[in-house]
Amino acid sequence: MSRLYGNAIQAGYLVEALEPAIAFWTGMLGIGPFFVMPPPQFAWLSNDGQETERTDIIGQVALAQSGDIQIELIVPGPDASTYRDFLAGGGRGMHHLGMASDRFDDQRSAAIVAGMTVATEGATQRTRFAYLQPPPDAPGPIIELIDMVPVMTEIYERVRAASQGWDGRDPMRAY
Repeated sequence: MSRLYGNAIQAGYLVEALEPAIAFWTGMLGIGPFFVMPPPQFAWLSNDGQETERTDIIGQVALAQSGDIQIELIVPGPDASTYRDFLAGGGRGMHHLGMASDRFDDQRSAAIVAGMTVATEGATQRTRFAYLQPPPDAPGPIIELIDMVPVMTEIYERVRAASQGWDGRDPMRAY
């Protein structure tokens, strides 16, 4: 547990296409099943402090569980986002570490005071989130601060329950 941001509950990976990524994670690593989530509906979205009308930052997303860590596979959408910035900078694979926040506003403010910048943030139909970018020379990942409201806990628990005792069948499911 981070004394600053809560429990690390998610590892977010950027992928080119969902199906081959899920095939790798379920077949090669034995992690699954993956739930393909409906596209998020953004109430508002900001990139680098600028509110934007363009909210097509996620093409597809799927969630699975490995122990206490949720694996999030993200196919970026075409609009500007921390995902596009990461890929443009040569990044591949793990993009962020998701933290379960129980004091979202305080933890977001503390991250800024500590020297992180807010790359992308917003609110969906489910929750608020903020991608906190460390300084360029930092040896660590982007942090996604996730406001763990009850619906987020329900999603996390549903995905986690499906992973327990998973036999490898039905590796890709609609949520």
